[in-house]
Amino acid sequence: MLNFAGNMERQSCTVEDVALAAGVSTMTVSRAINDRPGVSAEVRRRVLETAASLGYRPSRVARGLASRKTSTLGIVLPDMANPFFAILAKAATDVARAADKNVFIMNTDEDPALEREALDSLAGETIDGVIVAGSRLPKASLVTAVSRFDAAVLVNRVSAGPRIDAVNVDDRSGAIRAIAYLIGKGRRRIGFIAGPRASLSGQRRLSGYMSGLKAAGLPLDPSLVARCVPNLDGGAEAARTLLSRDPSIDAILAYNDLVAIGAMRALGQARRSVPADVAVIGADNVPYASLVNPSLSTMGVDISALGRSAMSRLLSLCEGEELEPSPLIRPELIIRESA
Repeated sequence: MLNFAGNMERQSCTVEDVALAAGVSTMTVSRAINDRPGVSAEVRRRVLETAASLGYRPSRVARGLASRKTSTLGIVLPDMANPFFAILAKAATDVARAADKNVFIMNTDEDPALEREALDSLAGETIDGVIVAGSRLPKASLVTAVSRFDAAVLVNRVSAGPRIDAVNVDDRSGAIRAIAYLIGKGRRRIGFIAGPRASLSGQRRLSGYMSGLKAAGLPLDPSLVARCVPNLDGGAEAARTLLSRDPSIDAILAYNDLVAIGAMRALGQARRSVPADVAVIGADNVPYASLVNPSLSTMGVDISALGRSAMSRLLSLCEGEELEPSPLIRPELIIRESA
């Protein structure tokens, strides 16, 4: 799926109009506007004043030919139907639009092969830089794919070079806090619904889940971990799997909020009350989390801020700026009715 966001420029005044009014050639106008040599200071001043008086603006294509930049950026998402990625993309696009940039947004349906195709397509379009959120590609494949761009920012993946930046959520510490909270509420048979194996966020949350149990002196039971497709149906199916393995399960930590909401649906169908019988905690704090019944407890993060940070850093990289490493974003444990 390919979307295009940005402002199309309409131009009534042409470079030929400026050249005629200023009494110079179109080549001189181009040199003056793009600050190239071969034009005297007086002629440059006259051309710029004439262009301003006529309301002339160089087209993006012309500016791109002069600067070797297209003013177009790419965003690659694993699932646009997931509110987390939709919110992130909107915030990033807002920052890009304010900087007079166009944005291609591509959806990969959680498919690594489609992700490779999306990155190949963007590279073929001479995109200045790209944001890849929640990549499902192995590290080596991802680095190879994004190294073709002048700049790249990875969301919830590890930075891999001076022109490949990253912004990350501290999902491990968030999971540790969630498990500590559940244990403090007397829960002992805590299941974890994991997402895709290739998800670094999922790996970090699983690590936090295991560390939280270990810190409390509780054994890790592999039967209490179930993987799923990261959506409502996947969460419901995983919850049914956990219940079939251990009917005494009394809490679930879920890969994300959609998975958690799906799990609550399955628990209701199994006549297991939330939170009286089984407490549930999700991750991300998407808008649905506060609207379901019971409202969902979650490891929340400011998704819009994450998107704005990713795009701001990409724009800086595109300008050749050197960036300090982005600090980990710490999730906030938001307790609602489900836990």
